[in-house]
Amino acid sequence: MLTFNRSFERPDKKWFEKFAAIATPIIGDVMGRQNIMDHRIRPIWTGARCVGSALTVMSYPSDNLMIHLGVSLAEEGDILVVDAGNYQNAGVWGEILTVNAMNRKIGGIIIDGAVRDIKEIEELGFPMFASGINARGGYKSNPGTVNKPVSCGGVAVCPGDLIVADENGVAVIPKEDIEIVYDKCLAKIEAEQQIMEQLKRGKDTLEIMNMDETLVKLGIKLI
Repeated sequence: MLTFNRSFERPDKKWFEKFAAIATPIIGDVMGRQNIMDHRIRPIWTGARCVGSALTVMSYPSDNLMIHLGVSLAEEGDILVVDAGNYQNAGVWGEILTVNAMNRKIGGIIIDGAVRDIKEIEELGFPMFASGINARGGYKSNPGTVNKPVSCGGVAVCPGDLIVADENGVAVIPKEDIEIVYDKCLAKIEAEQQIMEQLKRGKDTLEIMNMDETLVKLGIKLI
């Protein structure tokens, strides 16, 4: 018999608001360019964005039984993060699941697999990130996992990790690192603002970022 935890420790919701205005490239940079999902995980409609705690699901390819279970266990503000095996020949998330998720105030879905009912979901304004689109429906008969660590878009995700997803991609912040990552993001934003000010004064990036020194170390000369 498979057993799953009904609940897990979630980050304080204050972090949802704090990270709402921080772009994923900033987050990726301060995490050493790690924990950013592969390029195949993209917003399905323009302007989609979500921030929330990860509720993790691993589903059998072409089957969404565990996804339905995940929705039923979710709390307000959760983001479903689904490892569907990057299977592209069945849309395992659609309009019906979206309406159910919105009724439960779920914040969005990140799925390494295909989805469908794109137009309807965009009209509903539900944030959806996926690796593909396919009109073929899925089955509801195979096991998987809920609230266990998964791999989604090439990134390990644990229940309760913070998800930030926008037009640039999806960032995963381990729950134990949320505060330090936030502080680093603020410092990074301030540093980039200073760079922009220097650019306005006519300097270029080679000079500002000392990349001319790197060229010298690499033995590159301009003649």
